[in-house]
Amino acid sequence: MAVLRLMCLLAIMNASSAFSASVAPSLRTSRPGLCSVSSSMYNTIHEKLTEGLEPVKLVVVDNSHQHAGHAGVNGRSGETHFAVEVVSNKFEGLRAVKRHQLVYGLLKEEMEGGRDAGGIHALEIKAKTEDEDIATA
Repeated sequence: MAVLRLMCLLAIMNASSAFSASVAPSLRTSRPGLCSVSSSMYNTIHEKLTEGLEPVKLVVVDNSHQHAGHAGVNGRSGETHFAVEVVSNKFEGLRAVKRHQLVYGLLKEEMEGGRDAGGIHALEIKAKTEDEDIATA
């Protein structure tokens, strides 16, 4: 069991490094074959982006712990600040602004309040095509 937890932590550290997030127990990530720690908002983000973008790679990181006491957190569920890295061929031919608008559109309810009358306060987005992801690897 300890080995599995260590492997999971290493997977989370690797997947979240693109966001320069500190390693903490509240980091959540999802990539095919990797473990994940789930929460309601995390699951919603993951499900909606998976359904809408059919990603080759999807990394979701909950950075809410870094913003405890922040004005945007007051009265919310505690799941307020996320970073996503999405690699999808549905971004082919779209500029960065259009890619971000596509992600925001899929998460519209969560951005407007959605869950627990709180929702997402901040969302960092990295949106790339598969070719762009390979080129930057």
